[in-house]
Amino acid sequence: MASISPSKFDSAFTFTGLDFIARSMVMMETNGTYISLAAVTGNMTHEQKEILTARWEYHQNRRNISGNEKQISAE
Repeated sequence: MASISPSKFDSAFTFTGLDFIARSMVMMETNGTYISLAAVTGNMTHEQKEILTARWEYHQNRRNISGNEKQISAE
């Protein structure tokens, strides 16, 4: 008797999984590691590239905003 097994969960195709990758990349850049977004997205599908790029830009902007707030409060 054949059974139907659930499909394997692949976080590379979810918003949450790609958001985690984007946040990690931004944190690594904050710590001085150069990350090439083009290299990371090179083998991704068009949909994955769009999601990861949008999340990367979002976290970059958040980092820049929080960095500016810390700078202003220090002055």
